[in-house]
Amino acid sequence: MYKRREKLAHSLIGALILILGGYLLWNWPETSQEWLEAAVLLVPVIFMGMIAGSSRHKYNKVKDLSIPEASGSLMESDHVVWKSDASSLPRLMAFEKNGAYFGMLKTDKLPWWGRPIVFFQKSILSFIPSTYSFYTQDGEKLFSFRRNGFKETKVAIFDAAGNHSGTYIQEEYKSLFQVKGEIKDEENRPVLSVKASGTSGDFSLSDEDGHRWAHFYSGRFPHEYTELFRDVDNDIVELSNELSFKNKRLLLAVISFLFMNRSING
Repeated sequence: MYKRREKLAHSLIGALILILGGYLLWNWPETSQEWLEAAVLLVPVIFMGMIAGSSRHKYNKVKDLSIPEASGSLMESDHVVWKSDASSLPRLMAFEKNGAYFGMLKTDKLPWWGRPIVFFQKSILSFIPSTYSFYTQDGEKLFSFRRNGFKETKVAIFDAAGNHSGTYIQEEYKSLFQVKGEIKDEENRPVLSVKASGTSGDFSLSDEDGHRWAHFYSGRFPHEYTELFRDVDNDIVELSNELSFKNKRLLLAVISFLFMNRSING
């Protein structure tokens, strides 16, 4: 992750230097004031350089660490740590809180015309039909979901075999300060209401009987595991182990969608 982030930063530095060089050749500064204005263009280059340096420093600290594979399945876990990966298309890595690797949520399908746009502005994915799949550490697909819609986002959820398992519906225009949505099963029957903070992403999802399905509080992370996860953003989600396999899959698909959306727009 850190190595990819460093390479991406170096690529952007190269692109910014080419743009800056082209600008100077086209509009060569004549006065000290014009040189000062042109120097402002170096700010993003310096910023990217700081990211590259920070990523290199973090990579050197963890390059000799062995990341174990999770002994159990994500479907059986009572917690998951989501971390955004550095790549041209959004990806989320899933870990146990002890650092064991569950797998990765990847951007699976995207219209060809959307790829170059997404490279420069990932938030555009909020308006482009796209499909995401979660793959285990062995490369096995666990579930997938496809998002569509603008005023109202509809997320169709599928099992490993591609069978429709349910739908998550979220009203986008009402999600500035609070995300509101509803999970429905394959027969369009309500399963769970979803409410989350539109700013921090905090949520506590409980059914009508008061049974808590999942809980996330941004910023709360066990101190004993901060040596393994050195970044600021360590999003650990508590999950219920008292759900049916079908409902656990629906829950994980919706939670991964929420974090993917947060990563895209963050």
